[in-house]
Amino acid sequence: MSSHSSEKGHHHHHHRHSIWYRMHRWIRHNKKFAVAAALLCVAVLSAGGFFLLYSHKEQSRFHVTAGNSVDMKGGYRTLTYQGKEYQYNSLITTVLYAGLDSTDPLKASETYSNKARADSVSVVILDKKKKKMSILALNRDTMTEIRRYTRTGEDMGTYVSHLGYAYSYGDGGEVSCEDLKEAVENLLGIPIDEYAVTNQSSITSINDLVGGVTVTVPNDDLASMYPELKTGAVVTLDDSNVKDFLQHRDTAVDFSNEGRIERQQAYVTAYVDLLKKRLNSESDQVWQEISQMDDYLQTSITKNKYLSLANLLEKVSFSDADYYRPTGEDSLGELHDEFYVDEDALQQLVVDLFYEEI
Repeated sequence: MSSHSSEKGHHHHHHRHSIWYRMHRWIRHNKKFAVAAALLCVAVLSAGGFFLLYSHKEQSRFHVTAGNSVDMKGGYRTLTYQGKEYQYNSLITTVLYAGLDSTDPLKASETYSNKARADSVSVVILDKKKKKMSILALNRDTMTEIRRYTRTGEDMGTYVSHLGYAYSYGDGGEVSCEDLKEAVENLLGIPIDEYAVTNQSSITSINDLVGGVTVTVPNDDLASMYPELKTGAVVTLDDSNVKDFLQHRDTAVDFSNEGRIERQQAYVTAYVDLLKKRLNSESDQVWQEISQMDDYLQTSITKNKYLSLANLLEKVSFSDADYYRPTGEDSLGELHDEFYVDEDALQQLVVDLFYEEI
């Protein structure tokens, strides 16, 4: 795809049936680990400023190409869709949240590739104009363009693979984060402002940040393992059960991911309320606690940015209805399920969430 970067500015128009089309066909049955993102998403995001593990800064010379996404900075601002003109809502702040399938401390290494996979990927959309927050949860198996490197960090350009692997090919540090961000930007055709990436070891810390989250249990998925987690029960999740509440599913049961998504949505919706209350009186203390999480958190968010996000979070409304998952088709791949987004449906979703009619 040598013409990849030059096409970005135009993919809403005559390239709709090349890049836009292919990418677009590829997000839809977001049903898999979709909202695993959502869950932590908010937590991490709104909580905000984490210390990016910047080790090996010298490697950044390799990832200049990951900044390719800036090619779109002009092209995304206006678009024509179904005969109408739209402009990008510049009062939106986007934060990419990803949860990795690893537990070891996160740090960059000299050797590229074979890093953790992003199990859940979400875009948190903070809209200052409409005063609302939305979460766009992307299926990690979405087939889309991601960047590859040799083991020594030489850029090999992009090719089509699972979205979750965009992190894996990098250095396990900033390069991996930037590559995942680039893949999401190109898939959606919009810029991502900040990112926050955590792994499984962060879950109890994120839960503790708000003193444990009280939820109304939406289903009986975990009732046999945890007698207290029956449908309708009101339970405050703690270190003993929060990981399973958010992550467990019975892989032997078809569609078990749907039950997990219900649990995650219940969690995130309750979490945001609690976090808002805490940020209202203790935003500095929250920042201090987040700063202790740097083994399990990588982020572009600085303390100043965190304070402005915390301030914005207090002003936006968010409810269960503000989750979105692109539609598409699942197919069995050689190694993993593959998910192909419905191009037209994704375009419509992007227009609805990020644009305003002129």
